[in-house]
Amino acid sequence: MKKVLWMLASILICGTNGAQAQSYENHKHEVGIAIGGGANTQIIGGLADIMEVVVDEMVSRSVTGGQVGTHYSYSDKSEFPALSVEYYYRLSKVVGIGGFFAYNDLKRDMFLDITDSQGKRTKSEKEGVAKRSNFSIIPAVKIDYLRTRNFGMYAKFGLGLSMMYEKQKDDKVGKVYSHTDYNVNFQASLLGLEAGLPNLRAFLELGMGEQGIGVLGLRYKF
Repeated sequence: MKKVLWMLASILICGTNGAQAQSYENHKHEVGIAIGGGANTQIIGGLADIMEVVVDEMVSRSVTGGQVGTHYSYSDKSEFPALSVEYYYRLSKVVGIGGFFAYNDLKRDMFLDITDSQGKRTKSEKEGVAKRSNFSIIPAVKIDYLRTRNFGMYAKFGLGLSMMYEKQKDDKVGKVYSHTDYNVNFQASLLGLEAGLPNLRAFLELGMGEQGIGVLGLRYKF
C-alpha cells in the first residue's frame, strides 16, 4: 500500500512539474502592476514642479480692494508615487513587446501673500490647492537574458509620450490657472529581477524613466 501511495505521489509530482514547465514555456502574455519612485516627471526640473502664477487683478481686489500687492506662494508638497500597469506579448523566449501606462501627481497648498506699498509681506493665508497630474503611455520592449521556471533577469526599454495637466484653484474665486503640456518620455530598466511561481512573480527593476529609478511590482503570466 505504501509503495502504491508513493508511486501515485511521484506520478502526481512529476505530472505537476511537467505541467508547470510546459505552461511556463508556453506563456505568451504578461500583465503587471508596479509602483516606483523618481519618475522623470517627478524629478526633471522643467516637468516636475508647479507653475508660479501671478495673482490677477480680480483676485487682488477680492482680498485687498486693490490697495496693496498680492502674489501666490506654494508649500506643503505632497506626491503620489509613480503607479503603472503594463502588458507584454512574447514574440519569443527572449523578446516581448508591449508597454505601460503610468500615473503620478504633485500637490501644493497655495498661499496668498499680501504685501504693502514697500513690498513687505504683511500676511500670508492658505487660499487653495495647486495640482499637477502626469499621465504617460510608453511602448516598450522587454528582453529576458536569464529565464528559468522560478527566476528571471531582464532589461526593458521604452519610448513614448507624457501628458501633464496642471490646475490651480483659489477657494474664493475658483480656477485661476490650468495648462496641459505634452513631452516625449522614456523608460530604461537596465536591471530587472523577477522571482516566484512560473506564472506569478514579484519583480524589482533599477534604471531610470517614467516608471521610476526603482520599481517594485507583481507580474502574472499566461
